[in-house]
Amino acid sequence: MAPKRSHFVALFFSMFAVVLFIFGNLGITIDNAPILQKVYIMQGSQTKTEQSIRYGFYSSCIFKKDETVDSCTEKSMMYTLDVDQLGKMNNVDLNANDVVKQIVENKVKGPLQAQKIMVLILPATILAFVGMIVGMMMRRMRKNNLLPTIGALASLLGCVCGAVSLAFGVIIYRTVFEELSRSMDGIMYYYGPAIYIVGVGCACEIIAFGFFIASCFARRAQHNHSYEFYERHSFSSESQAPSMHQHRY
Repeated sequence: MAPKRSHFVALFFSMFAVVLFIFGNLGITIDNAPILQKVYIMQGSQTKTEQSIRYGFYSSCIFKKDETVDSCTEKSMMYTLDVDQLGKMNNVDLNANDVVKQIVENKVKGPLQAQKIMVLILPATILAFVGMIVGMMMRRMRKNNLLPTIGALASLLGCVCGAVSLAFGVIIYRTVFEELSRSMDGIMYYYGPAIYIVGVGCACEIIAFGFFIASCFARRAQHNHSYEFYERHSFSSESQAPSMHQHRY
């Protein structure tokens, strides 16, 4: 791809990242959207009760036989793992059998405190949108590199926010379900499509960052070339212009 088209490529990947991040945000958020109910970070299942919990960035839902939604937690930007939901999935009375409750509460003062960092998926989406807007505003012939610099920074920070949010979600849910599987039979967990969707979005942000940087150098090259052409053209015109006394009789 020619350097002079770098801002178009950056725009394309920024736009793609926005779409992917939006899907990641909306997963397990809209109750009446079957497609979005399949966009989750991780699913914890209990084979004995044939129930499972799918976790998104802002809420979680209990599914019966991985098909029918039974109930969902309230949507919250600072969502934390629901102990009662885990007890319901395992058909456990938390007052009589506190294994689930104890395991989760042991994590509350540690890893689960960091679960709120998952809200970084929202600024990641906003930053990707900023990069897309910058890509739309950019022109190859411009006075400075302010816009591509803003686009590069937005893309880089968007990638970091998305990656951190995703990493914390995977580590926290995996830690909890591994602890549960050691204490209770039938516990299993699976990684969900949101991991790959947000991961690809982060990769798009990195690519957009690279092309925003390339666009900075493309503008400089175009500027220097135009200046050199102007100098050569001016010198040639002056040297070839006939003097007035040569045409006087």
